[in-house]
Amino acid sequence: MISRIKILFLITATIPFARCPAQKDTVYYNYTIDEVTLTEHRNVSAISGTMVQGIRIDSKKMETYPKLFGYTDPMQYIQSLPGVSTINGCESGMHVQGGETSHNLIMLSDVPVYSVTHLLGLFSIFNQDHVPQVRFSTSTYSPFLAAQLSLDHADTIPDHLSGVGMLGIISAQGSFNAPLSSKTSVTLSARRTFMNAVYGDLLMYDDNPVTFGFTDLNFTLLHQLNRHNKLDLNMFYSFDEGSTKYGKNKMSVSGAWDNGFASLRWRHNSPRLRASTSAFVTGRSLESTILQNNVNGKLKSNLIQYSIKTDVQLPLRFRILADASYYSILPQCPEISLNKPESSAQETQQVFQVDAIINRTFRSEGLSITPTLLITGYNELDRYKGFNADPAFTLEYDMYRHGNITFESGVKHQYLAQTGMTNIGLPIEFYVASGHYFKPQNSLFATLSYDLQFLNGKYALTLQAYGKRLWNQIEYTGFFYDIMSYPYRLEDNILICSGYNYGASLMLTKQAGSFTGWLSYSYNQSIREGDGINYPKLFHSSHERRHELNAVISYKAGRFDMGGMFLLASGIPYTPAKNLYIVSNTVIIYYDEYNSSYLPPMTRLDLSVTYNLKNHGKYTHGINLSLFNACGFPNKLMGYLNLNTEKQTVKYDYAQFIVPVIPSISYFYRF
Repeated sequence: MISRIKILFLITATIPFARCPAQKDTVYYNYTIDEVTLTEHRNVSAISGTMVQGIRIDSKKMETYPKLFGYTDPMQYIQSLPGVSTINGCESGMHVQGGETSHNLIMLSDVPVYSVTHLLGLFSIFNQDHVPQVRFSTSTYSPFLAAQLSLDHADTIPDHLSGVGMLGIISAQGSFNAPLSSKTSVTLSARRTFMNAVYGDLLMYDDNPVTFGFTDLNFTLLHQLNRHNKLDLNMFYSFDEGSTKYGKNKMSVSGAWDNGFASLRWRHNSPRLRASTSAFVTGRSLESTILQNNVNGKLKSNLIQYSIKTDVQLPLRFRILADASYYSILPQCPEISLNKPESSAQETQQVFQVDAIINRTFRSEGLSITPTLLITGYNELDRYKGFNADPAFTLEYDMYRHGNITFESGVKHQYLAQTGMTNIGLPIEFYVASGHYFKPQNSLFATLSYDLQFLNGKYALTLQAYGKRLWNQIEYTGFFYDIMSYPYRLEDNILICSGYNYGASLMLTKQAGSFTGWLSYSYNQSIREGDGINYPKLFHSSHERRHELNAVISYKAGRFDMGGMFLLASGIPYTPAKNLYIVSNTVIIYYDEYNSSYLPPMTRLDLSVTYNLKNHGKYTHGINLSLFNACGFPNKLMGYLNLNTEKQTVKYDYAQFIVPVIPSISYFYRF
């Protein structure tokens, strides 16, 4: 739709001139400016904003975009943005500007959540009907080295009962929002998958059947205290269970894990002050079982965080953020049935952390600068104490119709990391705090961005380049067979290294018309420095995706909403094995140079068609059909060791889904 704003300027200027001796009359000059028509295209795209200041996702407009398995997952669209990459086609995490997944702060209703993927990454934990407000930025004030993703519930009290439900062959979900009074409302949401009931053994992982299921529950109680103050109680719980086999020797892997939180938040919003204070507990835990031949083991890990935090925005563009947290963290703790005397259990880490963030924005004629100072006190009980003051600044120049230029630079430290053997949502990833195992991760970073809207707002262009110098980065070097065959010590299976991340990206967005969507390309390099003895002096990190091209398109025609998502990306590095020996029933493996080989490139096309049935006024409903990996590309998820203990041989094979295309049909109802 094109909106036209017609402004008629009629300026009559009366200019008296000084009287001259030769002329006594006063002369009047009349100027008339003709009618001016300004044309601007209405933005109907689901995304808006900039990568640094924040990309906002409009949940209502997102309804017209592709729905995989009948569900609009915000993580699918975040992963398609420039500078954001995934390890494989079945991961719901995100790697921003060459960083780890744990370098990102991800929050639901201002509460950090951990492990945002369900098994195999086909679903994230986010129910967008419950948390429709979505914002993503490659910049964050908090002590995290990469990006920030925030999701929140609606903050208004409804005047009537409303809800949405979806039933499909793969999953079902529902969300209901009800007023309890003129000042109080409650929102309940639930989701459950039953993929195995439909596909059964057709869902395979490297010729082995995969079983999995999950449940998500959300609860929000919102109360309007008065005109300027609100109070909300939020709870979230997610539970997963799954199993599969690994390798030709049929190593069985199964597990159950959950995450969740409970929070109480007060928010104040007045012309001169905006403030928010939250108290919450959040965490995740898992227990996995590994079985092979006469050896069985368990992998346990958990994380619990207790926090209170506040965010105050004062006049004169002055902002203060502060939080205090206590963490109880059990890193990966294998329990092997052989009970080798050398094996020892991992100790639970107890950590106290206090952060204070101060910034202020100064503006003058299109130019603004925001200096920021992050101060952190950190204590891993009886093991490590630290204090850091991290400065940063953001410089923005608004050239009006010629676009925006933003430069950001600074220093950051991060104190919590996630690592493990895979990045495909298997229940063997774990968190570990800095201190005993590694010093706080830190980076010196710089980002330059250019944003432009052109052709009367019909299109938008984003260009971004970045560079990061990194220290105390973690590379997990262990494999399944190392845990099953050797005495396990976490410090023997992680490599602490420094390195570099650098790259560039661009995105072209079509914001108006029947066709909307975006095209993005990212070039990323993630280099790490080894010791030159056991590891190369320079090597590529395990999550590096050097090239990635994404396209998202949506087309609305009458009652039909049609769309597609396309991904083409280069392969990620892995470490191949060279030789295998068996000594006293112990498998000894010699590996090639670390991360010296690459998986094949990945290609995926997802399609979705929604038919909106006749609108009955009080409710809307429709049918959705989607195809995951519609062209059936045989993408490789990860590499694994294929051991033949009889012939004493080892080779590296690729794991992939045997069923390349996953169709889904669902019915939705909204009132």
